[in-house]
Amino acid sequence: MNELAAIYRAAKAAWAQGETPVLATVLETRGSSYRRPGARMLVTQAGWQAGSISGGCLEADVVRRAAWLVSSSGEAVVRTYDTSVDGEVALGCGGEVDVLLEAFRADSELARALEVVVTRREAVPVTLSPPGRASWTQVLRPPPRLVVVGAGHDALPVHAMASTLGWDVHVVDWRSAHVTAARFPGATLHLLAPDALARLPLEAGCAVVVMSHHLVFDTQVLSAVLASPLPGYVGALGPRKRTAELLQSIPASLSRERLRAPVGLPLGGEGPASVALSIVSEVHAFFEKAPPLRGPG
Repeated sequence: MNELAAIYRAAKAAWAQGETPVLATVLETRGSSYRRPGARMLVTQAGWQAGSISGGCLEADVVRRAAWLVSSSGEAVVRTYDTSVDGEVALGCGGEVDVLLEAFRADSELARALEVVVTRREAVPVTLSPPGRASWTQVLRPPPRLVVVGAGHDALPVHAMASTLGWDVHVVDWRSAHVTAARFPGATLHLLAPDALARLPLEAGCAVVVMSHHLVFDTQVLSAVLASPLPGYVGALGPRKRTAELLQSIPASLSRERLRAPVGLPLGGEGPASVALSIVSEVHAFFEKAPPLRGPG
């Protein structure tokens, strides 16, 4: 599950019990740090519930201070963690992290923003006003969408890895026996025949991986996807010879600039898990706007 969605759902559960949880937000970092400004974690009376602000190093102290914050005046506070060797945390990371601790209420701007992000998949700006600090605005965004076309055995680890990363995973196939919640838990499933590809779950900036192993279906899907301006990344599984056959069957007017074929980074290894790792790694680099490790094609 996406981190923002996990925080929102855990907060809703706390609110339903009449509890006001505490939200910790990374405001600023100096030197080395595990998470960037805007990272969050939610703490309830039961402890750490969702999100993270470090690699697990600062969370225990946040839980202790969150309990104090809830039981006292409820005023927001900013806590600075020194992670150098000589700092109080003594992690040896060589940085400082400023963390905002505040009561997270259901009627807050952030709660309303999270509802829009989680339920409507819309980006929403929110403004934080830490005590004694200048206000700053952050844009909260829904998790990136990955559309996996093909629900065969090798699609299972692709879905599993993408789900672990919190992506919005959609699985498309024409075979009802393959497109099941038991095989792809948590994914949005689409049973689409070749004549229904206009209903592909595309959105701006999404990634599409075509891997049904059916030449005709893959050709039809690839034609529909490349004809749409929405996907930012398009990958096709299979050797170069098969890709050449696919491309011969799609209209020459369609641009191939977004197409990665064969899909995935050249990481070595074999088997579905290794292939999935190479695919998800390349898609992850695309979503994070990392420097390209190779060109298209």
